[in-house]
Amino acid sequence: MKTIEFILGEEDFLFLERMLLNMGYRKITPSDSRRTFRRLNLSSPRPIEGRETSYRYNHNGYTVILHTSYLELEKKWRNTGTDIGWNLIAEGDKVKYFARPFQRKKGFILKFLRYAWISKWKVDNRPLCPACNAYMHVHRKKGSRQYFWACWNSEEHPDGKPTFLSWDYNLPPKALEFVKIRRDYAARYNAQNKKNGKIVVPAAVKRRRWKIGSPENLV
Repeated sequence: MKTIEFILGEEDFLFLERMLLNMGYRKITPSDSRRTFRRLNLSSPRPIEGRETSYRYNHNGYTVILHTSYLELEKKWRNTGTDIGWNLIAEGDKVKYFARPFQRKKGFILKFLRYAWISKWKVDNRPLCPACNAYMHVHRKKGSRQYFWACWNSEEHPDGKPTFLSWDYNLPPKALEFVKIRRDYAARYNAQNKKNGKIVVPAAVKRRRWKIGSPENLV
């Protein structure tokens, strides 16, 4: 059977952008990028084609950043296999959370938008610690993809210990259903790879980092 190539066009990007702007995201402008590049003296680890269109949303001390892999000036998506969609949450310049990257396959736009909504919801509803009422922080369990909400103000807690809440704390049922579907798929994929003796390094880990020439300016 002949494989039908999945191709995204400009109209797909325009739909994606309209939905993101309606959610409250704003486009990261060239001047935004230039300021960041200048402040941190950034340099790319590899040659990059064009400037992809990205978006951000700030609230409650966190920033959701979305990288679409669309080259707006050239009016095209980056070639399949050369880049993917990214959804991350940062505190200042430090990334605290990476969603699993989005391959540009069938359903890409809908999945990307759903996770954009979920990440926005999480920062809009950043929980307060049930023990001391301070903002809780995104915490990733070392060596895993397990995320939690954490509060480290042990001295303010009755039991003298850190407090943790589920990463899905208070997430609406429909959104929770969607993330569970994606996690179940990832779990089956990982189990199959383990059975076949295949080691897959997560994209967020193997992705080559930008070089920071002025780390003293990190916030």
